[in-house]
Amino acid sequence: MKKGALLLALLLITAITINCGTVIIAAPPGKDIELLSEGDVARVVAIKKCWYLLWGLVPISNNSTAPIVADYQLKSVRVSSYYSAVDFIISFFLGFTSLHTRTVEIEGNVGK
Repeated sequence: MKKGALLLALLLITAITINCGTVIIAAPPGKDIELLSEGDVARVVAIKKCWYLLWGLVPISNNSTAPIVADYQLKSVRVSSYYSAVDFIISFFLGFTSLHTRTVEIEGNVGK
């Protein structure tokens, strides 16, 4: 009986904390943007949280990089999307409601 309860608890925690989420990596309309390689230095770093319902299927916040690229007037960018420790904590406590987050980091340089 204890094995069954442990397995059920493990499955429940897994269902609450695991999710997916789409991040749209896009430039503002009409702008030519270059990609930064991993070794290039970025002078601007912006971090945003993307919020999702139904374990990542339905975005409820803006999940596009275009507004940040436009706000900072970036000409070259590098984008990373990851599941941070804060995202895990949020998902652990709110996952039963199907609410999850993902962190998006936009690094870039302003054009000349």
